[in-house]
Amino acid sequence: MSDEYSAVAAKLKAMHSRFLKHEDFEELLGKKSVKDICIYLKATDAYGETFADTDVNNIHRGQMEITVRNEMYEEYVRLYNFVDRSDRDILNFWFMRQEIDFLKRMIRHLYTHESVTDDEVELGRFEAFFNTHTRIKRDLILNATSLSDCIAACAETPYSKTLTRAENLEADFFTTGMMLDGFYYDALWRTINRKVSPKQSELFKELIGSKIDMLNLMWIYRGKKYFSFSNELIFPYLLPVRYRLSADDISALVGAETVDKFLELASHTRYAVLFENLGERFVEENYYKLLGKAAKKIFANHTQSLAAVYSYLYLKEMELQRITTIVEGVRYGLNTDAIRKHVGI
Repeated sequence: MSDEYSAVAAKLKAMHSRFLKHEDFEELLGKKSVKDICIYLKATDAYGETFADTDVNNIHRGQMEITVRNEMYEEYVRLYNFVDRSDRDILNFWFMRQEIDFLKRMIRHLYTHESVTDDEVELGRFEAFFNTHTRIKRDLILNATSLSDCIAACAETPYSKTLTRAENLEADFFTTGMMLDGFYYDALWRTINRKVSPKQSELFKELIGSKIDMLNLMWIYRGKKYFSFSNELIFPYLLPVRYRLSADDISALVGAETVDKFLELASHTRYAVLFENLGERFVEENYYKLLGKAAKKIFANHTQSLAAVYSYLYLKEMELQRITTIVEGVRYGLNTDAIRKHVGI
């Protein structure tokens, strides 16, 4: 890859060296409270700065999760500010993911009539970057009482058309969220094809295409197993991108008459591992394991590439997901072995 990414590779290597090690997770697994977990994290190189201004002796789970989430945001800002402006088109999609997640949380309250909590709008030290880069009118959306208000708040964003279509269809919250996800992955895929060099494009497709395939497989599986959805109800919610699963593959999987038949067909795809040991693990845990494997491969073998930056962000998100899983396990009093099984270490 071009020498232009040599500095980026060095930056990534330095940042990755601060990731938690296996022995750190073993230590976290042995903690008995959120307070103990935060005290340990504050003493590490990875999270010392993140918790520097936090009173870990009086922290509750919600505050802890906000603090950890802010670490992810700060990692993104560091990399965004470090790469060349010409490389930011792709990195902007990570930011778009945060915008869409924020939108979905706000829209959910329109349908559930719940009040917006501080935990859901708190952006901490990321807030200045968010407010500078987003075109969502936050004051409008935080006070929205209808989807029309949300559309007005997003008038200058690429989400406006999708939300307007959802309003015209009288879509519920779930459908609106799926429509936003579909828009996101379709736009990301188009950008990969149009604005990224062929070699980099293949790396991005390996990472993001596999993710889309697995998300579609999980949607089909959950629709059949937990909701007994008809084929006609499953198809419209599939993400509109095909990577390693052809249109014929998708049709056969959706058309499977039973969950067992679906699992049999899925076992002949490159994503067979996604549905292994479901009696012991959730399918989402297999998903994160496979996604992590793909990200690690790109990060290790293609360090001097923009795809490595995106892979790094995936890997950081997974580290934070592990920490959150441990916190949840401690909160609900699970034993160490049970938590370890779900953390995947």
